[in-house]
Amino acid sequence: MNTIRKSLILEGNAFREEIRTIVRDIVTMFKSKDEGEYYLPNEVNNQVEYRFKNFNLEVELIIQPNEDVDDFLMNAEYYRDEHIIAILIVYNPKKKNQMLYNIVGELNELVAHELRHIYQKHNNIYDLNVEEPEEPLDYYTQPHELDAQVAGFKRMSKITKRPFEEVVRNWFRTHRDIHNLTNDEEQEVISKIMEFKSKI
Repeated sequence: MNTIRKSLILEGNAFREEIRTIVRDIVTMFKSKDEGEYYLPNEVNNQVEYRFKNFNLEVELIIQPNEDVDDFLMNAEYYRDEHIIAILIVYNPKKKNQMLYNIVGELNELVAHELRHIYQKHNNIYDLNVEEPEEPLDYYTQPHELDAQVAGFKRMSKITKRPFEEVVRNWFRTHRDIHNLTNDEEQEVISKIMEFKSKI
């Protein structure tokens, strides 16, 4: 059994519970706040950070209303040295109540992706202390990125009850402003994600 598969099995229920906890807190804040910068879990339960089995973590949540956005835009980043996941939600305030289902699905993908990076680092699966490539194709096809993408898209597929490949293709189609890949590069990344998934 390869290292990646073994570590995925070991994560199991704990990984899913950690995702659920963070997503629940983010949704709670999004439903009750229209705009601002918040630190979780402090804003929800006065704890300084999430204390999970193998790591502690803080989430920086930025909520920005913007009527020029059709629906919502979301992005996340893991600050490895500070144990912080930063999540940005830009949304159209006129459609706030209509977008919750889709936001929950995408939050599951984002949080699972970033938590996977934490597990990669904690379990020494990949060396994350490398300079990230500037070219989008090189960035998205790094082994640790493919691994995290598979984790995120698997979670989104499960939550939305949609096929894995459909979730992947839809994400790359609707997030072209984030990934900045050409059509050919996009297809190459999707192929590599599907190939990576088939090996674990």
